[in-house]
Amino acid sequence: MAGETEVATTVTHSGLWAGSLKPFLIAHPVGVAIIGGALVGTGVYFLAKKFSKPKVEEEEAVAAAA
Repeated sequence: MAGETEVATTVTHSGLWAGSLKPFLIAHPVGVAIIGGALVGTGVYFLAKKFSKPKVEEEEAVAAAA
């Protein structure tokens, strides 16, 4: 019993887990989701802006024909 408690205490109180790994594992998925969402949103915005513009050549052809 004493050996199991000692191993469990050693594993849960390790410096790496308590120091930098735990905050990284918590923040990483959130940061990836926010950055990924921002990139997708920006791409969709610019694509929608690009495809919703009227074509200048078509307008000039219509104006020249009239």
